Amino acid sequence: MKPNYSIIIPHKDIPDLLQRCLDSIPVRDDVEVIVVDDDSDPKKVDFVHFPGLERENTRVIFSKDGGGAGHARNVGLDHAQGRWIIFADADDFFTEDFNALLDETVDAEEDIVFFDYINVLSDDITQQLQERVSYKTLISAYMINDDKSEERLRCYFCVPWCKLIKRELIEQHRIRCSEVKWSNDVLFSAQVGCRAKTIRVSEKIGYALTSRQDSLTYNIYKTPKEFRIRLVEAMKCDNLFHQFGYLPYNNTFNDVLWASYNKWGFWKSLWFCVANVFHIRVFWTMSFFLAKRIGKREF
Repeated sequence: MKPNYSIIIPHKDIPDLLQRCLDSIPVRDDVEVIVVDDDSDPKKVDFVHFPGLERENTRVIFSKDGGGAGHARNVGLDHAQGRWIIFADADDFFTEDFNALLDETVDAEEDIVFFDYINVLSDDITQQLQERVSYKTLISAYMINDDKSEERLRCYFCVPWCKLIKRELIEQHRIRCSEVKWSNDVLFSAQVGCRAKTIRVSEKIGYALTSRQDSLTYNIYKTPKEFRIRLVEAMKCDNLFHQFGYLPYNNTFNDVLWASYNKWGFWKSLWFCVANVFHIRVFWTMSFFLAKRIGKREF
């Protein structure tokens, strides 16, 4: 019997936090957990006693490719058998309401079921933090039937967690994460958001998003290379939104520029732009981006 749910967790070098995440997942016959280790450092991880090896209905895959979280998520997707796909980051965890959330969505007809979350400090999970990003606002707007709230949820909820996604939707359109170090989940989230026929939001708070000072999200826009990769992924999303007619939302490119400005100020952001302006990858993607806008070429 195939499971109803496949929970995919990419991991690298944080076994204690991974164990916390696994401990928060209910052990059920209809839930499979797939942990994909992205070539962790043997000095930081005990592979003999790796978290999940002895856990029921849990598969641990050791990838030596070092392809990043996007690659790890794709490996998990290749092995998943569940009707629903759920992603979690290894340093986050699920709440007590998650089990009830699974019970209420098992027969849902929608392609995506979003659910709410809390934001806590990783070192002290009793300390709730001020909203780090705007995803919670998107959920709240949908719940009160705010105008255009469904379109905003589809386009702007650009992270893989806090949603149950029909595996059929993912496989039908061959949707995978970008195998880059940064923004690897942005295009994936945009793809499922645009291609889902129907969506809804559960009132349950099923996830705890944690904040750590050494995480990739916390240390954002450190180098021109990171800026370039985020810029390219943003342009791909804008093309997708244009393709599906979500014209008010194809400004992801501008969001990257604005985020860089807020992080580093005008001069360093300008340096990031200058350092990347002649890069072939940016030029190639931008050419498709502009061609699509004027309707001369398909992307």
